[in-house]
Amino acid sequence: MGPSSLSSWALLIHRALVARGLDGDAMFRRAGMDPANMADPNSRYPTSAMQRLWALAVATTREPCFGLEVARLWHPTTFHALGYSALASETLREALLHAVRYSHVVSTGARLELRQDDSVVTVTLSGSAIRREPVPASVEAGVASLVILCRQASGQQINPLRVTLTQSQCDCKEGLEAFFHCPVEFGATDNCLVFRASELHARLPTANRVLLRANEQVLAQYAARLGHTDLVVLVQYSLTQLLPSGQLDEAIVARSLNLSLRSMQRKLKEKGTTFRTLVDQTRCELAREYLQDSMLAVAEIAYLLGFAEVSSFSRAYRRWTGHAPREGKQ
Repeated sequence: MGPSSLSSWALLIHRALVARGLDGDAMFRRAGMDPANMADPNSRYPTSAMQRLWALAVATTREPCFGLEVARLWHPTTFHALGYSALASETLREALLHAVRYSHVVSTGARLELRQDDSVVTVTLSGSAIRREPVPASVEAGVASLVILCRQASGQQINPLRVTLTQSQCDCKEGLEAFFHCPVEFGATDNCLVFRASELHARLPTANRVLLRANEQVLAQYAARLGHTDLVVLVQYSLTQLLPSGQLDEAIVARSLNLSLRSMQRKLKEKGTTFRTLVDQTRCELAREYLQDSMLAVAEIAYLLGFAEVSSFSRAYRRWTGHAPREGKQ
């Protein structure tokens, strides 16, 4: 199977069509899609078929803002476990980083990138899954759903500073600007959402480390089955499982990924990293997260990260951050 998207995206289109009194099942069949697949949240549709469905839906409804109509039906399950991981994140920036890391779970034909420059954070949506340009409504739904995620997670009216879309001027300009509450530029180089960095750093009321870890495991396992997960992500996921045991054996990780030790080392080298570097990065990331949890003592965090002694953890944390672990406690 080539590039594909979660059936939950198609389900939103179906619901939008039915709400208009249209025969959603018939339109699915016209697009070459089996409506029955929508009943399975783990099933997927080919990206090419999804684009046919979007085109048919827009042509049939004659609604220039159909993408927004679909996006407004967004629910955390639309993004599989990624939606719940985002809501359980510490901040909106972390939620968006999770979306970037696991965007291929939602669609293997799309890619998210996040970049911070001084006071702004830019999230870019791109993809090369199909030969022709994607149906504009599908892109509009994609960027709008990210804003809805931010609004639902924060409980506030999070608005981008600006939005850029690669499509030419469209009849939904007023609708898009009313939804985003900011200027929308058409004919741009990239599809981007630009946020104030300060708005993305506040702690989310839905933050929950236990739920975050549980959903990350579901995501990593699902992504691994897709066969499109980056080796770095898989190694880091394997490390999160092994850290508490202290058995950070490179050969064990390689075997868990069905790779020989030499093959894993070579592939990591091609990506500009090493197993030891990933161990440090994973420990550092987890340490920062665990230190935000007031219920965890520094000694418990040291154990969760696979350190035999608190002093060893303290030295490592100071090497990573320049600070003592207790300085990171809330």
